[in-house]
Amino acid sequence: MSSNRAPKQWCLSKNETLTSFESWKQNLLYTLSLDANFAPFLREGSSWLKKTRVSPLRGYTDDGETVSASRRRTAVQKVTMLELMLGQIANYCPVISRNMIVKNSTCIGDIWQTIRLHFGFQTAGDIF
Repeated sequence: MSSNRAPKQWCLSKNETLTSFESWKQNLLYTLSLDANFAPFLREGSSWLKKTRVSPLRGYTDDGETVSASRRRTAVQKVTMLELMLGQIANYCPVISRNMIVKNSTCIGDIWQTIRLHFGFQTAGDIF
């Protein structure tokens, strides 16, 4: 009997290799992509603002009438889903400050870049 599920997500440790990081990242992306609420934030080119007092909605606005009613979201709903997703990433990445991921990231690529820099295996030109 074969299983189509990814392995259970694990936490990054203090000692990772580029290969172990990439495996962790791909497994996490797969797991996050299973939740349709997270899909908009995982798409290439998707970005948001840092969370500040001035921009608590991180640049998001309510969807307009052009979005079907079943898919329409308020800015608060979008930010809530974004921060839930970022919190999940932070839970599995204890080697990076939670605030760096949840409050300071502006796209998914920022997070991967921060982790690569932490471990010293920066990959030129890789944003996702």
